[in-house]
Amino acid sequence: MNRQQTVLQQPRPPAEEGTEWVRRFGATERFAHWWTVLMVTTALLTGLALGDDAESGGPLLTAHWGSVALIGVGLVAALVVGDTRALLRATWRLFSFDRRDASWIRDHLRPSSDRSRHGDYGMFNPGQKALAWALTAAVTMVIFTGIQALSANGEDAAGPHLTAVVVAMVLIGAHLFMALVNPSTNPALRGMLLGRVRRSWAAKHHGGWLKDLQRSRRDD
Repeated sequence: MNRQQTVLQQPRPPAEEGTEWVRRFGATERFAHWWTVLMVTTALLTGLALGDDAESGGPLLTAHWGSVALIGVGLVAALVVGDTRALLRATWRLFSFDRRDASWIRDHLRPSSDRSRHGDYGMFNPGQKALAWALTAAVTMVIFTGIQALSANGEDAAGPHLTAVVVAMVLIGAHLFMALVNPSTNPALRGMLLGRVRRSWAAKHHGGWLKDLQRSRRDD
């Protein structure tokens, strides 16, 4: 058997493994993300525009509370109509911690000169997870204190509710910085826009997730 025949008989990897891009998020996960971002941003901006006039009502107040209610409506719709399994799987990966996170923290505590070798990190790193938890807590506090302010006829709007709004906006600003400015993390934005990222970037920053993805596709 000659060399050419031997090469032809060797098993080939799945076609997608040889491509430059790898799928990161489906349509359901992307819809849930952008819907939540849109509604939270609308709620914050309309709340700031209302200021001390929150008790006066009007279209702006309707838009403010309507956007809050629509956060839940959109997420429920994504779960019922969309790919429920994919959304729940991505949510679990975002809000849970495992041994790969400890590896990421340990590696990033090393001097910068020792970071040439990257570990097999998961789909989300601890920084992303911590920001997700903080944003969830902040938005929850915004809603809770907003309901309290409404019950008090707006008298408490400049107190805990305003503090919660400021914290939420700072965290959203941090999220935007990581998505748009920071060079090591902004390639992830393509995954949330188009559903895919470069394989080389995924291998460097989320190598464990990429290996899991390839393994699951082989099993299928």
